[in-house]
Amino acid sequence: MKVQKVQTQVQPHPFYQPERTTAVSHRRLILRCLPCVMFATVPLGGLAQPNSLSPNTAIESQRLGTPNGGWLPLPSFKFIPIPGAQKASESDAQSPKRPPSQQRIVDLNTAGEYQTVGTAGLELMAKEKPDDELQLIIANSLAWTGRLRAAIPAYEALTSGPLASAAQVGLANVHRWRGRDDIAKPLYDKVLAVEPENPDAIEGLELANRELSPRTLIEVGGSTDSTDNKRRILTTNHRWRDQSGAKIYEVEASGVQDSLPGIEAAQQEVTLRHHDLSLALKPSLELSMPTRYDHSLYASGAIKLADDQITLEAGRVNWSRIATNPNALRASLAATHLGASATQDFSMGTVQGKLHYYNITDGNTIFTTNLHLASVWRPLGDHFKPFAGIETRSAKFNTSNYWSPELGSGILYAGLLGEWGDSNSNLFASAQLGSGIYGEAGSSWSISAGGKHWLSNDVAIGMNLWAMSSWRDGSVYKAQSVNLNLEKLWR
Repeated sequence: MKVQKVQTQVQPHPFYQPERTTAVSHRRLILRCLPCVMFATVPLGGLAQPNSLSPNTAIESQRLGTPNGGWLPLPSFKFIPIPGAQKASESDAQSPKRPPSQQRIVDLNTAGEYQTVGTAGLELMAKEKPDDELQLIIANSLAWTGRLRAAIPAYEALTSGPLASAAQVGLANVHRWRGRDDIAKPLYDKVLAVEPENPDAIEGLELANRELSPRTLIEVGGSTDSTDNKRRILTTNHRWRDQSGAKIYEVEASGVQDSLPGIEAAQQEVTLRHHDLSLALKPSLELSMPTRYDHSLYASGAIKLADDQITLEAGRVNWSRIATNPNALRASLAATHLGASATQDFSMGTVQGKLHYYNITDGNTIFTTNLHLASVWRPLGDHFKPFAGIETRSAKFNTSNYWSPELGSGILYAGLLGEWGDSNSNLFASAQLGSGIYGEAGSSWSISAGGKHWLSNDVAIGMNLWAMSSWRDGSVYKAQSVNLNLEKLWR
């Protein structure tokens, strides 16, 4: 009797090879120690803070420098094993005899062609209902290749039978990767009520509880550039949720010190944030007020549309802090901000577009755009993800208080992002090159790296490094930064 093998542990975006041999265990040990080694070798005198906006939502993000000197936000790293390395479980029933079109999907799955399996599976499900084993194969492949919205109904179709628990864990994982740990937690609990020793549900529940727990984060950092402009920053942030887990609250106190030769300015600020995941538009609100010199109230809000594919932002922001310049900090500059972003999945990868407009109180305006492709192409293996994009920036007039290219600046860039990790550690690294396509832009490069390591169930350390070179104001411009943070969970 032929037995059909079905992979039941589901994780998207394959990056990490779970330990199966002594050699892999050694690699895992090195991975866990590397953040600590990096932490110990960083000179504290070079601490840096990227020139970036604080996110308007309570969801954490890592930020990757683009060659134009702007920022491309990356989602928080999740534990993401390589699907091909998962243990397969054998079905108790005989594998059904399938028509050639369905068997092709099974064969492609065996060969690890998950992108093709997901695409062919969506076409199949639009015309007919696959058997349970094939349904799980399709759902897994959709999740593994990042098509999380499409994976949800595929998993939900498996509500009964011997594969129901595997589908339930897969569905919980997908919700967790979409930032809905509050939805994932009861799904893991449901599986564990039937199978108390289910390892995938146990691990998923621990990761969900980690995200849902109250958290205090202390971050220190700084930056410096080729104009001798320096910034030092210290931030303390506390985040918690209500009993449902869908309402997120944050309170933050931070201070920055900017300096140029002969000029120095400092500012302290208190910030409150709220993000409600339970409402249809998932609104988020941020209120902040400097506590020294400038006592203006700044407020920003954001909503999400089209199943989180579109984000709209508006508000009044503290431009003097965004500018990273002591002259701007002394001038207490503010700006009216309007922003929009949209994400769409295609067969070639995920495309994200962003528009941001700032009307600044000094009479200037800044308009930025970014069109970014995260490709599904994996020429160097599952850990490495190619990307490419176009980034632009324009200004009404030029000022030395912040980057304001009066003739505009347009960059075409391409690079490679690598990610590695397990449930207790993660690392990422990125490198990219850019070429000027109009205005004041020129050739550029950018590199970044970072990671997070859980020292215990409740304490983690993290670090982000970044360096770049581009063309600004008729000459080469270089900048670098370092951020270090300590995170404590309260549970």
